Amino acid sequence: MGIKFSNNAASTLAAGIASGAASLTLATGQGSRFPALTVGDFFYATIIAGNNPNTFEIVKVTARSGDVLTITRAQEGTPAAAWSAGDKVELRLTAAGLVDALDEANEFAIAAALCF
Repeated sequence: MGIKFSNNAASTLAAGIASGAASLTLATGQGSRFPALTVGDFFYATIIAGNNPNTFEIVKVTARSGDVLTITRAQEGTPAAAWSAGDKVELRLTAAGLVDALDEANEFAIAAALCF
């Protein structure tokens, strides 16, 4: 359980979402580019405006069912925003993702050391 990654996972939004939406839908058939999640797993994704790469929001993805991602909005100080069909969705390494991964690695190392 914990943070998940995949290499070069990217897609676009199949439809726009409002700033309060709790899920998003990726372009048809592209959900499999992103990690499969079980209970307690998550990954961070970045939504990027198609017309301005400097406009983005980081979201925490807590579930993936096909092309639909369940998200927690406005992560790492980014604002929740409305997004349009065709805007990019990418799994990127973020500061929180790196901290979470390092925390998990440290917890594993400590647990392993206590077993000896």
